[in-house]
Amino acid sequence: MREQLAAPDLKLADLAARQHGVVAYWQLIALGLRRSAIDRRARAGRLHRVHRGVYAVGHAALNAESRDMAAVLACGPSTLLSHWSAAARWEVLRPTRGAIWVVASKRCVHAGIHVQTVSGLHPHDRTKRDGIPITTVPRTLLDLSAVADERTLRRAVNQAERTGWLNRRAIHELLQRNPRRKGSKQLRSVITAVNPTTRRTRSDLEVAFMALCKAHHLPEPVANTEVIGIEVDMHWPGTTLIVELDCYEYHRTPQEFENDRRRDAHLKRNGYDVLRVTDVWLDSDPEDVAQTVRTLLTRPG
Repeated sequence: MREQLAAPDLKLADLAARQHGVVAYWQLIALGLRRSAIDRRARAGRLHRVHRGVYAVGHAALNAESRDMAAVLACGPSTLLSHWSAAARWEVLRPTRGAIWVVASKRCVHAGIHVQTVSGLHPHDRTKRDGIPITTVPRTLLDLSAVADERTLRRAVNQAERTGWLNRRAIHELLQRNPRRKGSKQLRSVITAVNPTTRRTRSDLEVAFMALCKAHHLPEPVANTEVIGIEVDMHWPGTTLIVELDCYEYHRTPQEFENDRRRDAHLKRNGYDVLRVTDVWLDSDPEDVAQTVRTLLTRPG
Protein backbone atom coordinates (compact mmCIF):
# COMPACT_ATOMS: atom_id res chain seq x y z
CA MET A 1 0.00 0.00 0.00
CA ARG A 2 2.84 2.43 0.86
CA GLU A 3 4.44 1.70 -2.52
CA GLN A 4 1.20 2.72 -4.25
CA LEU A 5 1.11 5.98 -2.27
CA ALA A 6 4.65 6.78 -3.46
CA ALA A 7 3.74 6.24 -7.12
CA PRO A 8 4.73 9.05 -9.56
CA ASP A 9 1.10 9.92 -10.29
CA LEU A 10 0.40 10.61 -6.63
CA LYS A 11 3.52 12.76 -6.37
CA LEU A 12 2.40 14.54 -9.54
CA ALA A 13 -1.02 15.26 -8.06
CA ASP A 14 0.54 16.61 -4.85
CA LEU A 15 2.87 18.88 -6.84
CA ALA A 16 0.05 20.19 -9.01
CA ALA A 17 -2.06 20.94 -5.94
CA ARG A 18 0.72 23.16 -4.57
CA GLN A 19 1.21 24.95 -7.90
CA HIS A 20 -2.33 25.91 -8.94
CA GLY A 21 -2.68 22.84 -11.15
CA VAL A 22 0.39 23.33 -13.36
CA VAL A 23 3.76 21.56 -13.49
CA ALA A 24 6.97 21.85 -15.47
CA TYR A 25 8.72 19.18 -17.55
CA TRP A 26 11.88 19.48 -15.43
CA GLN A 27 9.79 18.85 -12.31
CA LEU A 28 8.27 15.72 -13.83
CA ILE A 29 11.73 14.39 -14.59
CA ALA A 30 12.73 15.09 -10.97
CA LEU A 31 9.70 13.04 -9.86
CA GLY A 32 11.12 10.03 -11.71
CA LEU A 33 8.97 10.18 -14.86
CA ARG A 34 10.71 9.39 -18.14
CA ARG A 35 10.02 11.29 -21.34
CA SER A 36 7.96 8.40 -22.72
CA ALA A 37 5.83 8.38 -19.57
CA ILE A 38 5.23 12.13 -19.85
CA ASP A 39 4.26 11.82 -23.52
CA ARG A 40 1.92 8.95 -22.70
CA ARG A 41 0.11 11.01 -20.07
CA ALA A 42 -0.18 13.92 -22.48
CA ARG A 43 -1.72 11.72 -25.18
CA ALA A 44 -4.16 10.34 -22.64
CA GLY A 45 -5.36 13.84 -21.73
CA ARG A 46 -3.90 13.80 -18.24
CA LEU A 47 -1.40 16.54 -19.08
CA HIS A 48 -2.37 19.60 -21.16
CA ARG A 49 0.35 21.77 -22.70
CA VAL A 50 0.27 25.42 -21.53
CA HIS A 51 3.75 26.51 -22.63
CA ARG A 52 6.66 24.57 -24.03
CA GLY A 53 7.63 22.33 -21.12
CA VAL A 54 4.70 23.34 -18.87
CA TYR A 55 1.47 21.37 -18.41
CA ALA A 56 -1.87 21.74 -16.70
CA VAL A 57 -2.72 18.56 -14.80
CA GLY A 58 -6.08 16.89 -15.40
CA HIS A 59 -7.79 19.69 -17.33
CA ALA A 60 -6.93 22.68 -19.52
CA ALA A 61 -8.93 25.36 -17.64
CA LEU A 62 -6.61 27.97 -16.07
CA ASN A 63 -7.32 30.78 -13.63
CA ALA A 64 -5.15 33.84 -13.02
CA GLU A 65 -2.97 32.03 -10.47
CA SER A 66 -2.47 29.09 -12.83
CA ARG A 67 -1.43 31.39 -15.69
CA ASP A 68 1.06 33.30 -13.52
CA MET A 69 2.51 30.08 -12.13
CA ALA A 70 2.80 28.55 -15.60
CA ALA A 71 4.70 31.60 -16.86
CA VAL A 72 7.15 31.37 -13.97
CA LEU A 73 7.70 27.63 -14.49
CA ALA A 74 8.21 28.07 -18.23
CA CYS A 75 11.44 30.01 -17.75
CA GLY A 76 13.20 27.84 -15.21
CA PRO A 77 13.57 27.23 -11.47
CA SER A 78 14.95 30.69 -10.55
CA THR A 79 12.26 32.69 -12.39
CA LEU A 80 10.02 35.16 -10.56
CA LEU A 81 6.80 36.94 -11.44
CA SER A 82 7.72 40.62 -11.81
CA HIS A 83 6.90 44.15 -13.01
CA TRP A 84 3.23 44.70 -13.96
CA SER A 85 2.25 41.12 -13.17
CA ALA A 86 3.85 41.22 -9.72
CA ALA A 87 2.23 44.61 -9.02
CA ALA A 88 -1.16 43.11 -9.83
CA ARG A 89 -0.47 40.04 -7.67
CA TRP A 90 0.50 42.32 -4.76
CA GLU A 91 -2.66 44.35 -5.48
CA VAL A 92 -0.85 47.67 -5.77
CA LEU A 93 -2.02 48.01 -9.38
CA ARG A 94 -4.99 46.58 -11.22
CA PRO A 95 -4.35 43.51 -13.42
CA THR A 96 -3.56 44.36 -17.03
CA ARG A 97 -4.27 42.35 -20.11
CA GLY A 98 -1.41 41.15 -22.23
CA ALA A 99 1.83 39.35 -21.56
CA ILE A 100 2.79 38.06 -18.13
CA TRP A 101 6.03 39.66 -16.90
CA VAL A 102 8.81 37.63 -15.30
CA VAL A 103 12.48 38.01 -14.46
CA ALA A 104 14.72 35.07 -15.34
CA SER A 105 18.39 34.21 -15.13
CA LYS A 106 18.58 33.25 -18.78
CA ARG A 107 16.88 34.23 -22.00
CA CYS A 108 13.77 32.26 -22.91
CA VAL A 109 11.02 32.84 -25.46
CA HIS A 110 7.40 31.87 -24.89
CA ALA A 111 4.23 33.28 -26.39
CA GLY A 112 2.42 35.50 -23.89
CA ILE A 113 5.40 35.91 -21.55
CA HIS A 114 7.56 39.05 -21.32
CA VAL A 115 10.97 38.05 -19.99
CA GLN A 116 13.47 40.42 -18.37
CA THR A 117 16.85 38.75 -18.06
CA VAL A 118 18.84 39.52 -14.90
CA SER A 119 22.28 38.31 -13.90
CA GLY A 120 21.13 37.61 -10.37
CA LEU A 121 18.68 38.69 -7.70
CA HIS A 122 19.48 39.37 -4.06
CA PRO A 123 17.78 36.90 -1.69
CA HIS A 124 15.87 39.83 -0.16
CA ASP A 125 14.26 40.44 -3.57
CA ARG A 126 12.69 36.97 -3.67
CA THR A 127 9.55 35.71 -2.00
CA LYS A 128 6.25 33.92 -2.69
CA ARG A 129 2.72 35.25 -2.94
CA ASP A 130 -0.20 32.84 -3.23
CA GLY A 131 2.42 30.12 -3.58
CA ILE A 132 3.89 31.80 -6.71
CA PRO A 133 7.60 32.82 -6.79
CA ILE A 134 7.56 36.61 -7.10
CA THR A 135 9.66 39.71 -6.58
CA THR A 136 9.18 41.41 -3.22
CA VAL A 137 7.14 44.61 -3.09
CA PRO A 138 10.25 46.86 -2.95
CA ARG A 139 11.82 45.03 -5.90
CA THR A 140 8.51 45.12 -7.78
CA LEU A 141 8.34 48.90 -7.31
CA LEU A 142 11.94 49.30 -8.49
CA ASP A 143 11.25 47.21 -11.60
CA LEU A 144 8.07 49.21 -12.23
CA SER A 145 9.94 52.49 -11.96
CA ALA A 146 11.93 51.53 -15.07
CA VAL A 147 8.85 50.90 -17.24
CA ALA A 148 6.01 52.99 -15.76
CA ASP A 149 5.35 56.73 -15.85
CA GLU A 150 5.59 58.70 -12.60
CA ARG A 151 1.83 58.93 -12.13
CA THR A 152 1.42 55.14 -12.32
CA LEU A 153 4.40 54.55 -10.05
CA ARG A 154 3.04 57.04 -7.52
CA ARG A 155 -0.31 55.23 -7.55
CA ALA A 156 1.42 51.90 -6.90
CA VAL A 157 3.52 53.32 -4.06
CA ASN A 158 0.46 54.98 -2.52
CA GLN A 159 -1.44 51.71 -2.62
CA ALA A 160 1.52 49.82 -1.16
CA GLU A 161 1.54 52.30 1.72
CA ARG A 162 -2.21 51.94 2.31
CA THR A 163 -2.02 48.15 2.36
CA GLY A 164 1.03 48.07 4.65
CA TRP A 165 3.43 46.65 2.06
CA LEU A 166 5.67 49.74 1.93
CA ASN A 167 8.73 48.92 4.04
CA ARG A 168 10.86 52.06 4.03
CA ARG A 169 13.96 50.30 5.37
CA ALA A 170 13.73 47.58 2.71
CA ILE A 171 13.30 50.24 0.00
CA HIS A 172 16.35 52.10 1.29
CA GLU A 173 18.48 48.94 1.32
CA LEU A 174 17.29 48.02 -2.17
CA LEU A 175 18.22 51.44 -3.57
CA GLN A 176 21.62 51.20 -1.89
CA ARG A 177 22.20 47.89 -3.67
CA ASN A 178 21.03 49.32 -7.00
CA PRO A 179 22.17 52.98 -7.04
CA ARG A 180 22.43 53.25 -10.82
CA ARG A 181 19.73 50.86 -11.91
CA LYS A 182 17.27 52.32 -14.39
CA GLY A 183 14.34 53.80 -12.50
CA SER A 184 16.08 54.08 -9.13
CA LYS A 185 16.10 57.89 -9.25
CA GLN A 186 12.38 58.04 -10.03
CA LEU A 187 11.53 55.54 -7.28
CA ARG A 188 13.58 57.49 -4.74
CA SER A 189 11.75 60.69 -5.67
CA VAL A 190 8.30 59.09 -5.46
CA ILE A 191 9.04 57.32 -2.17
CA THR A 192 10.21 60.60 -0.66
CA ALA A 193 6.99 62.31 -1.74
CA VAL A 194 4.60 59.51 -0.74
CA ASN A 195 6.06 58.08 2.47
CA PRO A 196 4.87 60.23 5.41
CA THR A 197 7.96 59.41 7.47
CA THR A 198 10.13 61.24 4.93
CA ARG A 199 7.97 64.33 4.50
CA ARG A 200 8.74 67.79 5.79
CA THR A 201 7.48 69.11 9.10
CA ARG A 202 5.34 72.24 9.04
CA SER A 203 8.25 74.50 10.09
CA ASP A 204 10.47 72.92 7.42
CA LEU A 205 7.74 73.57 4.87
CA GLU A 206 7.46 77.23 5.85
CA VAL A 207 11.21 77.70 5.48
CA ALA A 208 11.15 75.92 2.11
CA PHE A 209 8.29 78.09 0.86
CA MET A 210 10.04 81.32 1.88
CA ALA A 211 13.18 80.07 0.12
CA LEU A 212 11.12 79.32 -2.99
CA CYS A 213 9.74 82.87 -3.04
CA LYS A 214 13.28 84.26 -2.81
CA ALA A 215 14.67 81.92 -5.47
CA HIS A 216 11.90 82.78 -7.93
CA HIS A 217 11.91 86.52 -7.18
CA LEU A 218 8.43 86.54 -5.72
CA PRO A 219 7.37 89.17 -3.16
CA GLU A 220 8.08 87.99 0.37
CA PRO A 221 4.90 87.02 2.25
CA VAL A 222 4.18 87.48 5.92
CA ALA A 223 4.16 84.13 7.71
CA ASN A 224 1.71 83.02 10.41
CA THR A 225 -0.33 86.20 10.37
CA GLU A 226 -4.02 86.90 10.99
CA VAL A 227 -6.53 87.71 8.28
CA ILE A 228 -10.08 88.58 9.42
CA GLY A 229 -9.37 86.89 12.72
CA ILE A 230 -8.02 83.66 11.20
CA GLU A 231 -4.36 82.67 11.44
CA VAL A 232 -3.00 81.80 7.99
CA ASP A 233 0.34 80.40 6.92
CA MET A 234 1.30 82.93 4.24
CA HIS A 235 -0.26 86.25 3.17
CA TRP A 236 0.86 89.17 1.05
CA PRO A 237 -0.58 92.33 2.66
CA GLY A 238 -2.51 94.41 0.18
CA THR A 239 -3.49 91.32 -1.85
CA THR A 240 -6.22 88.73 -1.54
CA LEU A 241 -3.84 85.77 -1.85
CA ILE A 242 -3.38 83.36 1.07
CA VAL A 243 -1.21 80.25 0.90
CA GLU A 244 -1.85 77.38 3.28
CA LEU A 245 0.97 74.85 3.60
CA ASP A 246 -0.18 71.25 3.96
CA CYS A 247 1.96 68.44 5.33
CA TYR A 248 1.00 64.98 6.52
CA GLU A 249 1.84 65.55 10.18
CA TYR A 250 -0.61 68.43 10.63
CA HIS A 251 -3.40 67.38 8.27
CA ARG A 252 -3.91 63.68 8.82
CA THR A 253 -7.26 63.37 10.64
CA PRO A 254 -10.79 63.76 9.24
CA GLN A 255 -11.53 66.55 11.72
CA GLU A 256 -8.46 68.55 10.67
CA PHE A 257 -9.39 68.05 7.03
CA GLU A 258 -12.93 69.30 7.74
CA ASN A 259 -11.69 72.32 9.72
CA ASP A 260 -9.33 73.34 6.95
CA ARG A 261 -12.13 73.34 4.36
CA ARG A 262 -14.42 75.43 6.57
CA ARG A 263 -11.65 77.98 7.14
CA ASP A 264 -11.05 78.15 3.39
CA ALA A 265 -14.76 78.71 2.76
CA HIS A 266 -14.91 81.53 5.31
CA LEU A 267 -11.91 83.27 3.76
CA LYS A 268 -13.32 82.90 0.24
CA ARG A 269 -16.66 84.37 1.34
CA ASN A 270 -14.71 87.42 2.42
CA GLY A 271 -12.98 87.81 -0.92
CA TYR A 272 -9.69 85.98 -0.39
CA ASP A 273 -8.03 83.46 -2.72
CA VAL A 274 -6.80 80.42 -0.77
CA LEU A 275 -4.10 78.29 -2.40
CA ARG A 276 -3.11 75.05 -0.68
CA VAL A 277 0.50 74.00 -1.33
CA THR A 278 1.43 70.47 -0.24
CA ASP A 279 4.88 69.26 0.71
CA VAL A 280 4.72 66.82 -2.21
CA TRP A 281 3.93 69.58 -4.71
CA LEU A 282 6.62 71.86 -3.33
CA ASP A 283 9.26 69.12 -3.42
CA SER A 284 8.37 67.57 -6.76
CA ASP A 285 7.56 70.67 -8.86
CA PRO A 286 8.68 73.94 -7.23
CA GLU A 287 8.59 75.77 -10.56
CA ASP A 288 4.89 75.04 -10.92
CA VAL A 289 4.22 76.27 -7.38
CA ALA A 290 6.11 79.49 -8.08
CA GLN A 291 4.31 80.09 -11.36
CA THR A 292 0.92 79.53 -9.72
CA VAL A 293 1.70 81.99 -6.93
CA ARG A 294 3.00 84.56 -9.42
CA THR A 295 -0.12 84.25 -11.56
CA LEU A 296 -2.47 84.69 -8.60
CA LEU A 297 -0.49 87.65 -7.26
CA THR A 298 -0.59 89.50 -10.58
CA ARG A 299 -4.14 88.61 -11.59
CA PRO A 300 -6.32 91.71 -11.96
CA GLY A 301 -8.68 92.29 -9.03
